[in-house]
Amino acid sequence: MLILPLHKPLNLSTLPLVTVLLVLINIYVFFAWQAGDEQKVQAAQDWYQQSGLAEYELPAYEKHLRMTAQGDALAELESIPAGQRGRYVGMATLSDVAFQRALESGGLFGSEDEQAAWAPLRREYQAQLDQVFTLRHILRSSEWSPRRLLSAAFLHGSVMHLLGNMLFLVVLGLLLEGALGGWRFLGLYLLGAMGSSVASVLWRWGEVGGGLGASGAIAAVMGAFCVVWGMRPVRFFYWFGVIFDYVRAPAIWLLPLWLGWEVFNLLTNDEAGIGFDAHAGGLICGALLGGMLVLGRQTREDYMADDTEVAVDDQRWEQAQYYMGRLENAAAERVLSALAVEQPQRLDIALARYRVAANAGNSAEMRARAADVLRLDADDASALAAQRGIVKQLLADGGVAELAQPAFERCLKAGWLQEAEAVWEQATQLSGEAQAQGWLRLALRHGEAHAHEQRRRLLELLQQRFGTTPQAGKARFLLENE
Repeated sequence: MLILPLHKPLNLSTLPLVTVLLVLINIYVFFAWQAGDEQKVQAAQDWYQQSGLAEYELPAYEKHLRMTAQGDALAELESIPAGQRGRYVGMATLSDVAFQRALESGGLFGSEDEQAAWAPLRREYQAQLDQVFTLRHILRSSEWSPRRLLSAAFLHGSVMHLLGNMLFLVVLGLLLEGALGGWRFLGLYLLGAMGSSVASVLWRWGEVGGGLGASGAIAAVMGAFCVVWGMRPVRFFYWFGVIFDYVRAPAIWLLPLWLGWEVFNLLTNDEAGIGFDAHAGGLICGALLGGMLVLGRQTREDYMADDTEVAVDDQRWEQAQYYMGRLENAAAERVLSALAVEQPQRLDIALARYRVAANAGNSAEMRARAADVLRLDADDASALAAQRGIVKQLLADGGVAELAQPAFERCLKAGWLQEAEAVWEQATQLSGEAQAQGWLRLALRHGEAHAHEQRRRLLELLQQRFGTTPQAGKARFLLENE
């Protein structure tokens, strides 16, 4: 199940700076500080075997399992071939706090001499484990460590684990940071991280294992989002198996859906290796924190009010997206063309009409819609990238000639000088003076970008091709006065 609010566009005006900072911190921790941890753990396990430490701790671990009535764990150990049990114990006890304490107490060894021989080997092994960043900061079941309650929220087990969490953080942070402000959002995120960790420790007290990941903190953001946005209709995307769509519903309706899903999995799918306990705890913690902020009037109502009065337009936009998803191009164009008449400056509508024409394979319509797109200003990186992609597609298809003017203007304004030159090479249907003016403008833009060799090359080209035009005289003057 996937339910994801997609209610506000991500652009410079809505950019959630604290959310971006949190994303960068998580990425840095994973790639800079957790890098190499797997190799360090493997090296420690090799030493664990070769040093003979496993020979002391394997019988001690079997005794510990019997003393603590861990029958399932003992049965699993006995099912492993004898030659592999030592390595299994080394990995299984990395986060087993109770076993480590029992070893230190000495009650698991047959004699004091055996414990004396074990102790220096264990110290060396522990010194190697202490070099593993993840093991130093992971949340360990059955241990109360305030430091780990927070630090575990900045660790991740894999690249996909990291990317999945960061996607949800950006989407939800865009909505909640804007509604709370940066500092309140940061405080809620950190408190939510600790609250989700507390819930996980309490739920799994007495068990063996560890937890890591930002998902508990993100669950707290989810819970707070539901309460802070409350009954305001929010556009979100849902996906159940093969069923997916965009709909609008009050934000608070998502809370029981999200929480119910996590609790259901916690009770029925607890062996999945996913922190459903932390997720459920984070949702509850975030909802409580969000409620406190609402009661304390600490929310930014203007940010949340922007989208509450355009339900009719939103519904038509969602309807167009639905038709596009089903490749019902004619129906999508009917809705989009009506929206374009009412809101001619909306670039997302123009882009959608271009894609509909592309899906329909209508070349003439594509060029007309491309012209519409290129004449509009883009206010974020994704829109600029879409415009640039259209220019490159027109160049690749050889269809840029009749759109040379709007494509050239867009390239110049955005600073895509390489594409601008490629476009203007195909502007042969324009008058000689118009072409010369374009080459002069392009040369001057290269000069502004300190690309002096490119500037000189284009000025010389202008003289050679359009020597009788006034622009050629300007080019000659500029070259002589360099």
